[in-house]
Amino acid sequence: MIQIKRIYKENFPQGKKIIYQYSSNNYYDVSFKERENGWTVDFTLKHFDMPFHKYLEGEIFEDHIEDIECYIVEFNGEEAGIVSFNHEKWHHVLRINDIHIDQAYQQQGIGSKLMALVKKRAAEVGVRAIVLETQTSNFPAIQFYRKHGFHLIGCDLISYSNKDIDKREVRIEMGLVLES
Repeated sequence: MIQIKRIYKENFPQGKKIIYQYSSNNYYDVSFKERENGWTVDFTLKHFDMPFHKYLEGEIFEDHIEDIECYIVEFNGEEAGIVSFNHEKWHHVLRINDIHIDQAYQQQGIGSKLMALVKKRAAEVGVRAIVLETQTSNFPAIQFYRKHGFHLIGCDLISYSNKDIDKREVRIEMGLVLES
């Protein structure tokens, strides 16, 4: 049985660790060219020679994020996934900070249930869009977001290092414009 419940920072005085991990066979290769009258940025789908694996530990309740809402999904009493987001009032969007489903529970509709929750909260708050960040190496996440109506809205070519393009981990912003 799937159960979604909100959790609060004050209930986790030692913090709430989250493990981000994914594997990907595909990535978007980014090329950037500066021209006399502008720039060209191109994203071309390519296949990794060997599967790309990412593992990173983080904290779900980051101090710099104000008014964070966090929900966990329990599947038969086990924590299966988590989502956190906040209302960025200065430009009136809901930002998904984290959405992660444990590998053992993927492909069971849990991520879609969390995305439905985010969309519902966005409508209740009355924001103009939902935005998030991912990487060009995280093809499964990009496909998931596209399935839920998100589109590419921007990129940062040096967000994580000065070699993001070479590492095939360019930060991309995706967004879902809501009906106004």
